[in-house]
Amino acid sequence: MSRSPNASGTEDEEGGVPRWVKISAALAVLLVVVFVAVHVAGGGMIGHTP
Repeated sequence: MSRSPNASGTEDEEGGVPRWVKISAALAVLLVVVFVAVHVAGGGMIGHTP
């Protein structure tokens, strides 16, 4: 069942992970995926090798 809105019109927080933690984790995963994709494509760290 879905949670019903409280008096202020927002959903009750009954535990669980806060929204900002979910967003931060999603951004971190996205950055890792982009980093890996760039390196697999051969474009990573050019100019950083001796």
